[in-house]
This record gives sequence, C-alpha cells and structure tokens, in this order.
Amino acid sequence: MKNPNTRSGRITFAAPSHGAAAALNPATRSTILLAALLLGGCAINPPPRSVSAEAAPQWNAPVPASVAATAPTPAALPHQGRVAALTDWWAQQNDALLVELIAAGQAASPNISAARSGIEQARAARVQAGAALLPSLDGTASASRSRSAPFAGLSSPPTNTVQLGLQTNWEIDVFGGGRAARNANEERLRGAEAQWHDARVSVAAEVASQYYALRACAGLLEVSRADALSRSETARLSELSMKAGFEAPATAALARASAAESRNHTTQQAAQCELDTKALVALTALPEPVLRERLALSPVGPQPLAMPAVPAVPAAVLAQRPDVYNAEREVAAASAEVGSAQADRYPRLALTGNITGGRSRAAGASESFDTWSIGPLQLTLPIFDGGVRAANVVAAQARYDNAAAQYR
Repeated sequence: MKNPNTRSGRITFAAPSHGAAAALNPATRSTILLAALLLGGCAINPPPRSVSAEAAPQWNAPVPASVAATAPTPAALPHQGRVAALTDWWAQQNDALLVELIAAGQAASPNISAARSGIEQARAARVQAGAALLPSLDGTASASRSRSAPFAGLSSPPTNTVQLGLQTNWEIDVFGGGRAARNANEERLRGAEAQWHDARVSVAAEVASQYYALRACAGLLEVSRADALSRSETARLSELSMKAGFEAPATAALARASAAESRNHTTQQAAQCELDTKALVALTALPEPVLRERLALSPVGPQPLAMPAVPAVPAAVLAQRPDVYNAEREVAAASAEVGSAQADRYPRLALTGNITGGRSRAAGASESFDTWSIGPLQLTLPIFDGGVRAANVVAAQARYDNAAAQYR
C-alpha cells in the first residue's frame, strides 16, 4: 500500500497464543499471510535528507601572490573542516590574557548555559526515541488472600497466593517510523551541539572585540596625552614669545585654545576607555580591580597574524559555520520526521508475552505454579481518524520545506 489514502481508526487482528506451542488452524494462517502481504506493500518515502545551496564556484577577490603560493589544497580547509577546531583559533592571537578573558566570558554567559541545556534535552529525546525501538520489560508482583463462601455448613480455610512475573511488549518497527523518529532526534542533537558551539564562538568574538576596542582606546589615550602635552608646551612657549614681543597676542591665544582643546579630547578619550573597561567587566564577570591589574601587567595587545589563505569554494567555508551546520541538520531531522509521519498512517504490529510464577498456600499445604505465554501477535490497521494522520504528514512536509528554505 504505497501511501495509502487511509483516515485512521483502528481494526485489530490478534493471533491468540498459549503457554504451550499450539498448531495454527487454517483461518489463523490465512490471517497472518494476509497481514504479511498488506505490510509488504507499504513503504515510507521521505524527502531528501540534504538540499543543495547555490554558491559561487570560487572567490572573485584577488589573492596576493605570496598567499596564493602557499594556499592549501581543497582538502585542507580552515579548521580542518571540523567545527570543534574553531575553539583553538583565538590562541593563535598570541595573547594569553585574551584567551583567559574569553574563557571567563564563556563561563559566565547565559546563552552558553541555555545552549548546554538544549544539548541535554536533545540527548534525552534521542534516548527516548531509541528506546521505543526496543522491547519493554516490566516486573509484576501481587499477593492475595481469599476464602470461599461456606457450603453445607462447612467453611474452607483461607488461601494465600503470591505471584511474581515479567511482562514484555514490543511494537515492531515494520515501516521504519521509529527509526525515522530516532534519526530526527539524532540530527537535532547534532544541531544542538552546533548551537552550543555557535554560542561559544559568539561570546568569544564579543569578548575579543571589546578587548581590542579597549586596547585601541588605551593606545589612542596615550597619543592624546602626548598631543596634549605637546600643545601645552607650545602654548607656554608662545606665551613667552608674546611677552618678549616676538609674537602677536592672537597667536598666543590660539596656542592656548589648541592646548585646551587637546586636554578636553584627552578627557573624553579617558572616559571612553573607562566605558570599555566596564563593558569588558560585564562580559567576563571578573572583578574590576582584578581585570585592571591583569590589563596593566599584560602586553600591549595581540601580535599581528599573517593573512590566511582563502579556499577556492566559498560553500566549503560557509559549511564550517555552526549556524549553517545546524540549519543543515534541521533539514535532515525534518526529512526523518516526514518519514515518521508517513509510517504512522500504516498498520502497526506488536508482540506481547509474559512469564509468571506463583505459590498458593491453604490449610498448611502449598502448591507452586508457573505460566508463560508469547503473544498475541497484534496487527492494527488504521481506518478512519478524520484526517489527523494525513494532516500530520502535510505539516511535517511543510516543516521540511521551511527548513530547506532556511538552509538555502
């Protein structure tokens, strides 16, 4: 039944079973054969797990000859093509304080904590989906005390019964719906891990940007102070020249105004550096005195890096971005969910069984008994549900289309 147009209720066929193996009568064999034929004709047809995103075949920006001569082969992409290798990139800045501040910022970031919780939720959902493919096993225990009603003036002694047993149930994943659900959760776990890495990269970039801004501000402040000192000295000399009659009063006044302007600019620059320092404190959650001490003891700033080589294919670079990777995993998860929704429209096959041991005691005598059974093997056919399952397939397909559009 390729994509059956069923609107499901449930019709159940159950093959009875007993503790001992019983020969199947012709009607039972015919029922099982018919069920096998029906099941064999059904199959899910999810959309592709990946979609292509158009990108230019190569960069158009010119690359310096010195860089082109040492450019890596397409197989040696930045970060070795692995998202996890992005973590070590900041260490290449040769600034120990920067690495320390990034680590502090990541430890204090609520976004990273939320992303870590998302990983735990996705991992739990994957375990639940995988467990649905396995048989369940439950233990049972019961105890009872009974007495028969008196008969002909005679009363029977009470009977105490204790039973211990195991029950199992297994819904056989004939059409792959359970496997599709498990795969969807696996892809979402990978996406959650990418989001966690994306949060770490974002925090690192924000901390580094603020750190660079503070270092640049400190450099500009030194320049401004030197300029203010130079203009103040010029104003002093101009004042002496005016008093000696070598310069006009207007020239000395201009020199004084220039010195005042430079002092005002220095004050503004110092205020900006204070704001940058407090912003870095907020990002890293470090005590401000500790941060100021570390800044004073550390080198002026990071060492310049050589220009990195640019791979030939932009799509290969984009694929390393955690957000792009997460979007790709979302497409794969949505594809699996379409398959799971399609499988839900098909018949279900379940097998149950149990083993029970017990002991009864009455009037000083006891008797043990054991029972077991395998079955029934139960086939449930969807007949009518008002279009719920068909709507679920349409909704899953729409989510897939949306995920594919977001990825492109």
